[in-house]
Amino acid sequence: MGDSIIFDSGPLISLSTNNLLWVLGHLKEKFEGEFFITNAVKRECVNRPLETKKFKFEALQLLRQIEKENLKIYNGDFHDEILKYLDIVNNVFFGHDNPIKIVHYAEMEVLIAALKAGSNKVVIDERTTRLLIENPMKIKDRLEKKLHTKIDVDKNNLDILKKKFGNMKVLRSTELVIIAYEIGLLNEYVIKEVKNSREELLEGVLWGLKLKGCSIREDEISEMVKIEKKIKT
Repeated sequence: MGDSIIFDSGPLISLSTNNLLWVLGHLKEKFEGEFFITNAVKRECVNRPLETKKFKFEALQLLRQIEKENLKIYNGDFHDEILKYLDIVNNVFFGHDNPIKIVHYAEMEVLIAALKAGSNKVVIDERTTRLLIENPMKIKDRLEKKLHTKIDVDKNNLDILKKKFGNMKVLRSTELVIIAYEIGLLNEYVIKEVKNSREELLEGVLWGLKLKGCSIREDEISEMVKIEKKIKT
């Protein structure tokens, strides 16, 4: 199998609720690889919303991307492996000797599917899973601030996770949209009568993603806009 990227549900929700799912086809073409979702992600983003009135249109948009093969379903029998590592990850951080659940089944399925597909790239908007790969001890700090208690760490379990997932690269929906912005996919929204239209466009779309669930800080958005402004000048 060639290069591939596995998507969690969060980025797809962020993109669809901002009417940006259409960029996936263009990004996939530029990537020259495959974009995958897991069965759990499809259930969350397509099957369940189609049974309700809320988010039904977003589900139809996503289903259209699947029909066009801009997104493919990654099928595989790795349920036992998901449960194995789900048990490990949810027994890393402890408060008052009780394990703290930090990752759910669908998120672990994305990570395992990526490895099974021979990929080291995932798109995840959710902060905790991303920190688990990039900076797990920051989860400890966040939990201590949130719970106002000392958090203990099972270093053996943490080492197992580092060996398994430590080389993975995590993208967010914001990074995808910045690529779309850089290659001109959003140029039709550069409006002449708006002062600093390009900067306003990028700031607007990044804030749109943040407000729909992407874990990006306000200062990160400001820095991204500054960087892109320097690139364009």
